[in-house]
Amino acid sequence: MSDSFTPPRVLLVEDDSVFRMLVKRLVGEDFVIEEASSLDAARQALSSNRYECVLLDFRLPDGTGLQLLPEAILLDLPVVMMTAMGHEQLAVDAIKQGCQDYLIKDDLTRASLCRSLANAMRHMQADRQTLRCRIALQKIVTAAATKCRDTSAAIRQRSAIEADTHEPLLDQLEHLMDGLVAYARLTSISWSPEPISLTEVAREAIQDQQHLQPQAPIELISHSTLLLKSDREAVKAICRELLELAALDGAKSVTLETSTDAEEAKIDVRFESKAETLKAISGQLSPQAQLNGESGGNMSIEVVRLLVEQLNGRIWLEEAPNTAQIRIKLPSVSQFSGVITG
Repeated sequence: MSDSFTPPRVLLVEDDSVFRMLVKRLVGEDFVIEEASSLDAARQALSSNRYECVLLDFRLPDGTGLQLLPEAILLDLPVVMMTAMGHEQLAVDAIKQGCQDYLIKDDLTRASLCRSLANAMRHMQADRQTLRCRIALQKIVTAAATKCRDTSAAIRQRSAIEADTHEPLLDQLEHLMDGLVAYARLTSISWSPEPISLTEVAREAIQDQQHLQPQAPIELISHSTLLLKSDREAVKAICRELLELAALDGAKSVTLETSTDAEEAKIDVRFESKAETLKAISGQLSPQAQLNGESGGNMSIEVVRLLVEQLNGRIWLEEAPNTAQIRIKLPSVSQFSGVITG
């Protein structure tokens, strides 16, 4: 008794029933095509069945195919995406985010479809493990941050007195988790920079520090008249963590200075500091610490360093007697040169 060939099972995610029939007619002899007409139906199918590949439409009734792509990657499934003609940028984004191939519906033939599905299953991307780790990191950190917020909210509700006593520590913990969530998003396959106002972000970061005691006056000096192409929450977390570090170190006054030009953005935080704090910051920002990835010391600085490095920026310490000046440079993009007023 000889072994018989078993056609690979492919999940076709497509809301157009006529197009689903066309796909089955084109490749039905070579592949077992199972259908899902929405993201929700596709998720149910993926949770209860095994497939060798996913053939994914871009536009669906409850979202886009890119939303399902990370879930397919976590299942180690190759993905071929389809869309209408004239959306070449979507093809670039899909391939960048881990899709194996991309097809234009108007050009679809039996030969092109069979070849694309076969190649997708045969040649999985070599960096799939890295993609899976990045997706998993974002899910884990986001879940941990949610648990952190739920726990701190429960503590605040127990007693007004206890909440007043522990509120600065609870806020600091939540801010650290917010910074980690921003870092996880930066490392995800779907992240892309956005134009932001550095002045507005700095003001929001200052507003977030009003709860700290003793409250040090914070002076904002802004020369940021151009938009920065970066990540809003990550940049806010950078400013907020540095301001929080200064406040918790007992600084009497703090200066936050920002500026942007066509090539880079600058964030400088200056404050009076204790000698032991200066020593710890200097150690964490030394080239050796960055090279070895040492994680000891102040967690605010550690989160800031991770965010700055992920944004392809630089961070360093300039010391003066009893004064810390933490300096940051982030790359900017001149085409987002809208002028910010106020």
